[in-house]
Amino acid sequence: MLSLMKLPGRNLRAYGARSAFLFAFAVLMAVATFGGSVLIHGIHRGLDTVEARLGADIVVTPSDAANEFNPQSFLIEAEPGYFYMDKSTVQKVGAIDGVKAVSGQIFLASARSSCCSGRYQVVAFDPSTDFVVQPWIADSVGGADIGLMDVVVGANVAVPPEGSFRIYGENLRVVGQFDPTGSTLDNAVYTNFDTAKVLLQASVDKELNKYPDLDPDAVVSSVMVAVEPGADIETVAEQIRAQVEGVNVATAKNMVKGIATALDRVSSTISIFIGLVWLLGAGMTVLVFTMMLHERAQEFALLKALGASRSQLGRLVVHEALLIDLVGGLAGIVLAGGVLAAFRTLVTQLIGIGFVLPSPPQMGLLAVESLAAVLLAAVLASWVSMMRVNRMDAALVLKEGE
Repeated sequence: MLSLMKLPGRNLRAYGARSAFLFAFAVLMAVATFGGSVLIHGIHRGLDTVEARLGADIVVTPSDAANEFNPQSFLIEAEPGYFYMDKSTVQKVGAIDGVKAVSGQIFLASARSSCCSGRYQVVAFDPSTDFVVQPWIADSVGGADIGLMDVVVGANVAVPPEGSFRIYGENLRVVGQFDPTGSTLDNAVYTNFDTAKVLLQASVDKELNKYPDLDPDAVVSSVMVAVEPGADIETVAEQIRAQVEGVNVATAKNMVKGIATALDRVSSTISIFIGLVWLLGAGMTVLVFTMMLHERAQEFALLKALGASRSQLGRLVVHEALLIDLVGGLAGIVLAGGVLAAFRTLVTQLIGIGFVLPSPPQMGLLAVESLAAVLLAAVLASWVSMMRVNRMDAALVLKEGE
């Protein structure tokens, strides 16, 4: 019985230049398909993480802070900033119908000077009322005790080997670091009110605060609001606007709206790019594979004359196509995955949207789906090529080659 098991590999090696061309297009299809799919899932995961981390239904800030707090862009492109309003705003907002819980936060931006290890957004919470930051700490770093001068930092904050750094000359001890969200939350330093008051006073004493008469005990920067179950968030937000003077009110839905809109645009663009690259790669695979088989017409005619059946020739063609696309597809998946993992921070900066790598099981599923898409091109190429082989008159081809 005729054995064709070793022919696919030998044939691909015999036509090295064409095989390299097919390999390159398989790699290109895999990079586009897998890399694009990971990007789409990664930015969706980043949005979900940001929504979960926001933790409040409504965020209340001073009305004169509009230049530093834009709800549509704060989570994706805001520079570190700080602004303040009277601490009594917390109680005023808490008295609004439909409000379940309120908690104040204090913001501070570290300066670009020798007193600070870096340019960070400091976010301080009130441990007695907080329902936003402390759940993050419990989920991400366990039961870390946030004491005086202790901080938990975002994923992008560089933590020195000694586990501490300085802001306004005050030494801060890092007790935990959050998982990435792909948003500006990754560039923040989180601490409690007692530590924030020390840092505020230090910034005033060093004349590095634009509010020189600031009383750290009498201010907050924002009020995080949770509404009662069943209450309409927009209605509660309108009541806060109407009943509390001097504030700007943003709902969580509006805060992530800018990200969601940009996410849809980027996802659509990536999907179109994936489709175009796959069509290009599949088309070129079919074209090159057909040309390769045309050059091998006498080889196939001889195999037919020696007794090879159509099914055997079909398996030979399919095995060759699958082999080259399998190797190229795996190489492309490894290449795309490695680049995205190594440069995910740069990817976030380039696309301007939060990007969080999918979980390992999701990455594995995307890899399988991407490899299947590449192999589909191989099946298409082998099917088109076999149509030509099946129409071939072996005797005529051999006679022409004499």
